[in-house]
Amino acid sequence: MTPAAETPRGRRVRFAAVGCGRVFERYHLPCVDARDDVELVGAVDTDVERARALTADRPAVWTGDSVQRLIAATRPDALSVCTPNDAHAEPVIAALDAGVAVLCEKPLAATAAAARRMAEHPAAALLSVNLPFRCHPLAAPLAAAAGAGARHVTAAVATPGNRVWRAYTPWYGDRARAGGGALLDLGPHLLDLLVTVFGAPEVRECTVDAPDVEERARVELAFPGDLPATLRIDRAARRLETSVTLTTADGDHVLDLRRNEFRHADGTVTPAVGRPELAAVTAFFDRLTGVDAAFAPPAGAKEALEVQLLVESAYGCARTARLP
Repeated sequence: MTPAAETPRGRRVRFAAVGCGRVFERYHLPCVDARDDVELVGAVDTDVERARALTADRPAVWTGDSVQRLIAATRPDALSVCTPNDAHAEPVIAALDAGVAVLCEKPLAATAAAARRMAEHPAAALLSVNLPFRCHPLAAPLAAAAGAGARHVTAAVATPGNRVWRAYTPWYGDRARAGGGALLDLGPHLLDLLVTVFGAPEVRECTVDAPDVEERARVELAFPGDLPATLRIDRAARRLETSVTLTTADGDHVLDLRRNEFRHADGTVTPAVGRPELAAVTAFFDRLTGVDAAFAPPAGAKEALEVQLLVESAYGCARTARLP
């Protein structure tokens, strides 16, 4: 790799992307454009015209459909992998083989076997995963409230799914490409936060609304100290919600990640600024450029694999039933 130049903020990072769909457009690219210490130098996609259209106003950006050629032509310092789940492993491993830092989208892979292959790579220390809520400053008041004595935790994600998301490629309904349904798609976000705050849990039971690609899931967990927790996922809802409710002797404390606030049981509110869904991407670039970090470090390969194995454990004991 070419040594990164210096900017007034720190190192200047040459950045490339694999996968130019909605995730890259909405999360990774805005973070790059907001910085003067990260330069987009290349982008590839199986649909080359999409990559070219997305970078049409950036004539110096190399585009194509080959990850190996991207790395050879652009010599990036960092690379994002924003492909469908079954296409995470190969570009991640190619980048790690080349000594390039990687930010991979969640989940780590479509299967636990592929995720383990990535996590066990000799250069896995260069791999980060976009699990943003562990990085968010409102995780701290959640942990503080838990320290006062937690009795129950309820974590919930609700979204209208494709009615809002409208992915360019309809791979979310393909079990082979996605690796699962709503639980594997949305569950890692909150599972990673819960593991960060409460430790590694045991999966007690799991219910899904379909045997292959579910839209709704409910998982019952037990965290250290026999702390019970419920995770609810609804990818076919008519509302939007991403929250963690912590019940203590004082009442309910609510981390509302859509409103970007922590509502304490006593009625006081701790707000946060910015977009929590961008926390891990920002933290990844902060660490690479050497500037003062705005957020906690992003999840590494080991932490992402732990979350993936939790999801696999839930699927392993899942029963199919109607969920409200």
